[in-house]
Amino acid sequence: MYKWLIIGGGIQGSTLAVHLVKSGKVSIQDLAVIDPHEQPLECWKRNTARIRMNDLRSPSVHHMDTEPFSMQTYADKSQWPEVFFGRYKRPSLSLFNQHCETVLDEIHIDQAWKTGMVTDLRRKNGLWEVRTDASETIMGERVVLAMSFSQQPCWPEWAQPFQNDGIYHVFDRDVQGLKQEDVNAAVVGGGITAAHYAIKLSDDGRDVTMFVRHPFRTYDFDSDPGWLGPKYMKRFSKTPDYQKRRQWITNARHRGSFPKDISRKLAVYREEGRIKVIQDEVISCQKTADGRLQIQLKKNESSYTFEHIALATGFASDISRFEGFKKQRKQSNCLLPAAAFRLSARICNGGTGYT
Repeated sequence: MYKWLIIGGGIQGSTLAVHLVKSGKVSIQDLAVIDPHEQPLECWKRNTARIRMNDLRSPSVHHMDTEPFSMQTYADKSQWPEVFFGRYKRPSLSLFNQHCETVLDEIHIDQAWKTGMVTDLRRKNGLWEVRTDASETIMGERVVLAMSFSQQPCWPEWAQPFQNDGIYHVFDRDVQGLKQEDVNAAVVGGGITAAHYAIKLSDDGRDVTMFVRHPFRTYDFDSDPGWLGPKYMKRFSKTPDYQKRRQWITNARHRGSFPKDISRKLAVYREEGRIKVIQDEVISCQKTADGRLQIQLKKNESSYTFEHIALATGFASDISRFEGFKKQRKQSNCLLPAAAFRLSARICNGGTGYT
């Protein structure tokens, strides 16, 4: 039996594990981190590598450790070749990942790691009972939901009939991307993922067309820096209504945005003709006689044809769509105890702030 169970071993779950152990609130022997991947941050590393992200959007003080300047100290001691970018000291992805691994090794995260997908969570005799798809039952005093939505990419309705048939989502686990001989590439989406991926494809020698629903939104961070201190957090912390808190978090995010350096790079690529941007919404898609994909836009009556189309349309933020909870819904009448949601909101309320 454990004192703490953390469901999810990504950025948030691993950061919480580090905080609990280093602050002395729990020993690593009394902590269990349950995640379907073999290693911490496996999904994060796969996705950031796929879009060839070089630098994080967040500043150097955003990391897993408990000390604010831990990453800067680590970079100085290890003489890391690729360090920080810009006025906010944004770390390189390689530095960030290595620092994460070092911090997790310090708390011996492997001793707490349990590989498996949670299929059932319920209150039993004053404790929490977790069951996994590995037929393992784990008991704990407290449970934290730290799952991300990275396992459920958002597919627009028009694209769903062509899943794995010419259209792929950038963050599909087993993505079937462009073929070597494909020269023209289409990217649907206007946020930071779409921008990174379009630049990557262009650097690989493709002629890229981006389809965006709105003008590019440029912000240094994915939310106002006031949320990092008392300016906004004081009122937030005093609000007992967790639905209102969640709404504030949703409204605070600069969705579909990216920082100035990416905006400048896109501008250069557009000027050079390497990336074309069409501001319109894709509303339909059909296969042509030769097996290519023809998309129709909402405003522009012209149609565009591609061999393959990449979606950079984010994730579906619906907790009930997790595979484990789908199974649970079929097996029992309960989805998740409301107390678990309240507990998770109390401890892990917020976005990643990293990408």
